[in-house]
Amino acid sequence: MKFSIHKAIFISICLMPGLAFSSFAQGVIDEDFIEVIEKNAAPYWSESASAFTTNSIPEKWKNESAVIIGYKRSITFDKKISGGWISSTKSNVFLFEKVRFKIKLQDKNATEGFTEVYFRYGDKLDGFSAKVIKPNGETQTVDVSDAVEVDSKNEVPEFFKSFFDQNSGAETRYYKVAIPNLEVGDVLEYVAYTKSKLNVMSSGYVEFDPQYEICSKKYPVMYNEISIDTDDKTFFKSLSQNGAPEFKKEESDVKGFFRYVFVDKDRATEKDVNFISPMLAYPVVKFQVIYANSDKVRGALIGEKGELKSGFTKEEVAKIAWDDYVSVGRYPINNAMMTVQDFINYTWGDMKRENVSDLPEEKFIQNVYYRIRNHVLFRSTYLSDKMFAYIFGSLLFQRKINSDLIITTSNKIGKLKDVLFDGEIKYVIRVGDKFYFNCTDHSNPGELVETLLGNEAYIIKEPARKTGIQEITPVTLPDAAATENTVHYDITAQYDPVTNKMNVNRSSTYNGISKAKEIDNIVKFTSYIFDDFKIYFGSSPLDKMSSRQADEYYSSVAAIKEEFKNAKPEQVQQELNKEYRQKVKYKNFKLVSDGRALVRKQLTAAEEFEIGDMTKKAGKKILVNLPGLMGVQLQIAKDERNRTKDIQVGYARTLSWKISMPVPAGYTVKGLKELNTMVDNEAGKFSCEAKEENGNVVLTIVKVYKKKDMPKEKWNEMLAFIDAAYNNTFRYILLQPKN
Repeated sequence: MKFSIHKAIFISICLMPGLAFSSFAQGVIDEDFIEVIEKNAAPYWSESASAFTTNSIPEKWKNESAVIIGYKRSITFDKKISGGWISSTKSNVFLFEKVRFKIKLQDKNATEGFTEVYFRYGDKLDGFSAKVIKPNGETQTVDVSDAVEVDSKNEVPEFFKSFFDQNSGAETRYYKVAIPNLEVGDVLEYVAYTKSKLNVMSSGYVEFDPQYEICSKKYPVMYNEISIDTDDKTFFKSLSQNGAPEFKKEESDVKGFFRYVFVDKDRATEKDVNFISPMLAYPVVKFQVIYANSDKVRGALIGEKGELKSGFTKEEVAKIAWDDYVSVGRYPINNAMMTVQDFINYTWGDMKRENVSDLPEEKFIQNVYYRIRNHVLFRSTYLSDKMFAYIFGSLLFQRKINSDLIITTSNKIGKLKDVLFDGEIKYVIRVGDKFYFNCTDHSNPGELVETLLGNEAYIIKEPARKTGIQEITPVTLPDAAATENTVHYDITAQYDPVTNKMNVNRSSTYNGISKAKEIDNIVKFTSYIFDDFKIYFGSSPLDKMSSRQADEYYSSVAAIKEEFKNAKPEQVQQELNKEYRQKVKYKNFKLVSDGRALVRKQLTAAEEFEIGDMTKKAGKKILVNLPGLMGVQLQIAKDERNRTKDIQVGYARTLSWKISMPVPAGYTVKGLKELNTMVDNEAGKFSCEAKEENGNVVLTIVKVYKKKDMPKEKWNEMLAFIDAAYNNTFRYILLQPKN
């Protein structure tokens, strides 16, 4: 999520115009909505659904927190009801979605998690009704009269969320209502019906957002069904992975329609939850619906109408990737008035005016990257990989610098052979032997991306004009070793005998992927954005301002910096509390190096704080939990100690701590030898060296994740160094009075 800068200075960049559903007018729900919404839902209680007739669960799941008895979603895409696909007066696609959900709540945690139910309400045909079935068989209807609107769709739990919210824009509205007296042993069930209208006047080609259905949920699932009914102007594709059931094509009840059905039964929860990429390890089915009003539709990743398409050749993937790439220049970038090509032309003009177009090649490439990044800073969203690659490659081409276009896919999703959607294709530019990835607000040229480390990829060329044959060359993207992704904490602690607390000064330095993971939080509420243009020798915002505008700018910048001055301590305080899982007293923060330029790639921050719960007194003796200043370390739960899935660490990395504390006057130190630990194997390493040096206790601690991917057979080796790090944080040294 991007950090939004104060609107007094920076105008929000409009998102690219997209398709939006029209919905019920915004405002307060009609007074009669309660009667209407329950009346509309009533027919769906009587629909035949054998999976929902029982209230009992299998004996094997008696000790689970909750069990989902049934979860059924039925979606119908209907254009015929609007009088045709495209006409001057009727140009809508209607989506009808029915949901039925039933869960048995078996402990307090699960019960507390369902004390509120959520529903969509955007059309007078929408329906919702919920009931609670008590252990004695009594049924209580949930009263929705006190429903209130939800501030954000992000807070709506999975089991209440529509498939197509992403397509429905800002007008989709959810409401929630509390369920009083919900108790352990209750069964909660609801039915919902929603109608959405998609205006397609301006487009005869509509790609609905790809869906990823991970079979394993938070609770065991007895029955899970998705059915999709579409007409003969539809393309449907799906791919089941890791043992997930497949969609099946069935006869629809309506002539001219196709039905695709997914059913999953008897699905237990996954016990392996750490070092897991769910899309790679858990059973998952991904699917997408595409509409087109013509047989001559763009793109190769669609198959045939009525076909249940489940995969594409590398030639098909490379062809659509190239076709999409060369069309980017026509895309709007800020608004409908400026295209991507307009932006390229404008930027190149600026570079020539600022005399940077003749820089040495490497400096020029860096300058281009930072100019694109500066543009990204003032957007509410990042550029897509495809758009970044097009802009970057095009600006290099102005200097006749040749580059290769590379495609790959996220290693959190799968392999290139499993690409099913256009949006799964990631784009990278290579110049010589250097790779350039899409920029964030803070990245530098050539810095690697976690989801693309070591990926299989293709260099793709323009298809030959005569034959249409496209050159596709395999290539492997660069990886990063544990020595390149590092965090080092230099900690000086001072024990205060009056307060029995520790005063701590900590310097934290980040490199590589470790830096990319933390930089957003660390530079938040600092003023990096005001001077970003200096990194690429660009012009100041003031250069194009009148004197009055400049005065307003200075005034606004001062106001924002004052806000940052107040907000940063609060943010650091919250982060420290989370890191140590206790109340920490913030004292000071300093950003030493923001890591946003190649001349100073390291990210370094310094903090000063006071922390309690690190010492214990036993008479005049003092126990000090000095290793606890590492922060909370990962603990592997008992039910995860028998591994069934392969291990995905994300990226190899090294974490290190140097912790020093002066020995208080009049005391000696005991217990240093007991802190010394060494675990070193193929999976990782943990070591702690403790010694007394020049009147200080000094701990040198190292924790290394050596590889990003390992087979499950290495789990015991992972446990060895992870357990050692966790156990170490509970050890103490003894300060003993000399007399």
